[in-house]
Amino acid sequence: MRSLIPETVTIGVSGDWTAADGLNAGCDAWYSVIGGLFPRTALALIRAAQAGDAAGATALSNQLEPLWALFRRHGSLRVMSAAAHHLGLIEEPNLPLPLRGPAPEARREVSAALDAVGLTA
Repeated sequence: MRSLIPETVTIGVSGDWTAADGLNAGCDAWYSVIGGLFPRTALALIRAAQAGDAAGATALSNQLEPLWALFRRHGSLRVMSAAAHHLGLIEEPNLPLPLRGPAPEARREVSAALDAVGLTA
């Protein structure tokens, strides 16, 4: 792709569960959802890929699969809203209308996933 577009254009990856693959393939940027709430976690994945440690970047991403699965099922915005609430950073409701946060069962799944992967603010 790089050979087809000007060098002034940044090639990025979005969809956090695809970040390791994109960064390992040479993307310039990761348009991250988790980076705002869990910057150290996102930075560790980025640094591994930048250092050429594709296996390390992939392993870090694989550790986050419980969270990625929830992103794919409920949407990353809703999951991160529930995560921020779980960590005591915001109150509910916190999304602007007409958006709704995840259902109570999904909120419990988010809390369990955060605890399982050890993500804290």
